[in-house]
Amino acid sequence: MLLTDPQGRVLLVKTHYRKDWGLPGGVAEEGEPPHLACRREIREELGLDRPAGPLLAVDFAAADGNRLRSMIYLIFDGGTLTDAPAITVQEDEIAAYAFLPPTGAAAHMAATTAHRLPRALAARRTGHVAYLPS
Repeated sequence: MLLTDPQGRVLLVKTHYRKDWGLPGGVAEEGEPPHLACRREIREELGLDRPAGPLLAVDFAAADGNRLRSMIYLIFDGGTLTDAPAITVQEDEIAAYAFLPPTGAAAHMAATTAHRLPRALAARRTGHVAYLPS
């Protein structure tokens, strides 16, 4: 989910199981619609009840040596957080969170995911979903 603060900084999370930072979210459970999975993951990871807004980006990642199956990543718009202190991280999964300027945020992300951020931000501005086939 793409979440920003009133200054336009992007919310990134650092999980315990990845070395790079990323947008908050997770994997859908069997039979769970993606928008509801996104909302559930944000509630579980950050203690925020944010509906998944408009779809901003779709990214396809083929199976490789690190990933056993192909994946489709969806980025939904979570809007602007005006009450950042309301964030309560799930400590066993989230090590830290930060609001970063978009260029700084992308620099903290893995090269395989950083390309999603500027495209999702552009989609938020234009209303046109970004399709990012690898």
